[in-house]
Amino acid sequence: MMEKPTTKVRLKDFEIESIKQSFNKCFLPTDHLWIFGSRTNPNRRGGDIDLYVETTLEPSLLFETKLAFINAICELIGDQRIDVVLNTIQNSLNLPIYTKARTEGVQLV
Repeated sequence: MMEKPTTKVRLKDFEIESIKQSFNKCFLPTDHLWIFGSRTNPNRRGGDIDLYVETTLEPSLLFETKLAFINAICELIGDQRIDVVLNTIQNSLNLPIYTKARTEGVQLV
């Protein structure tokens, strides 16, 4: 039987579903979401919630959308330290953090 990808994430099921729900509310259906960092390491404790988003949103909408996303998550799961790394598809940069998030993270959407 195939393991659910979210079982590798140190968050409660309702927290994962709340993050996904908030993402779907704020971003486009073609966008993608990963969780990466310490929350994907079962041997660590605590830590902030690191999220990586690949989006096709217009650059002028990114700042407000990122804040709305973080606020939507906090409304559902309470105050948490949340870091969101945004990568726009129009962006020609390939920063190391993007590669790390995609390869070491767990895709949620």
